[in-house]
Amino acid sequence: MARASIEILDEGAGQIFSKITPNEFREHMREKVRNAWRDKRMDIKTAIKQFVHDGDYLTMGGVSFVRLSMAAVHEIIRQKKRNLNLAAGTRTYDFNLLLDAGCVKNIDCGYITGMEVFGIPYITRKRVEMMITSGEVGISEYDNASMAWRHKAAAMGIPFLPIRNMMGADAFKHSAAKKIRCPFTGEQLVLVPAIYADVCIIHVHRCDIYGNSQIEGALNEDLGKSKSAKKLIITTEKIIDTEEIRLSPDRTLIPCFYVDAVVKIPYGAHPNNMPGMYYVDIDHMNEYMAASRDPSGKAFEEYYEKYIFGVDNFDEYLETIGGKKRLEHLEDLEHLRVRE
Repeated sequence: MARASIEILDEGAGQIFSKITPNEFREHMREKVRNAWRDKRMDIKTAIKQFVHDGDYLTMGGVSFVRLSMAAVHEIIRQKKRNLNLAAGTRTYDFNLLLDAGCVKNIDCGYITGMEVFGIPYITRKRVEMMITSGEVGISEYDNASMAWRHKAAAMGIPFLPIRNMMGADAFKHSAAKKIRCPFTGEQLVLVPAIYADVCIIHVHRCDIYGNSQIEGALNEDLGKSKSAKKLIITTEKIIDTEEIRLSPDRTLIPCFYVDAVVKIPYGAHPNNMPGMYYVDIDHMNEYMAASRDPSGKAFEEYYEKYIFGVDNFDEYLETIGGKKRLEHLEDLEHLRVRE
């Protein structure tokens, strides 16, 4: 009986920026799980210095303005990490800051530079356009669902997933995907390459000292991301006892054997939303947007100096944005005790 073969019908012109193979990742995890049950607590400076290196492929948790690990982003910028490859499904403020700071070399892109309801940061948008046009920054384009499935493929331990997206979209032409004829049905499908990251950073509501993590609200791509990165940094609102974690095992979405570092940073997602804890700081977002639209660039430089380069750590940043009083107001907004 003749064997059916996979016929490649078309392929995009984009590059694959994630170079880790499934077998390489499997070998790495085999060694990593041996140290799952150790105290992984450290500060954010140590975590970024130890686990994020120039040229790494970086993916981050959260989505849009929800549960972004801004404390980690600030520290990456302060430590002047360079030539990072980024996985960008729906990324807004966090990746804009990394792009502005010159940390980025290549982007797997679903949605970047826009700030959704807040509009488009003019300076960031123009800078990225120039960097892509000049070749200073590489880009491969996908849609948001395809980016999620790329992480899922890696979490499954396979090199690609067959999907039905992008066949009628121009994004396919600028991706590294391949269009094939299915050997079983004869129908057309698109194969998207898996994303195995060097490092992933996810902000969670709570975890224990080993990294067993619980998240409230939408998960987006975080489960796939947490299972497909060589190194996983968990930043958390609070650390709780392992016995408390064990009372609700169904709520532990990221188990400790994936985790390399646990960093306690209350309000670590500010100015973004932490579901059930604090609301988006709309005033701060508007301040950022206003600075980004100053054609001279001076207001933008002042923004970064005030909130990132002019402070030593995230605690100082939180004092700069209004401290306890402002943070309590954002908590009240989230719980509908007041209105903006």
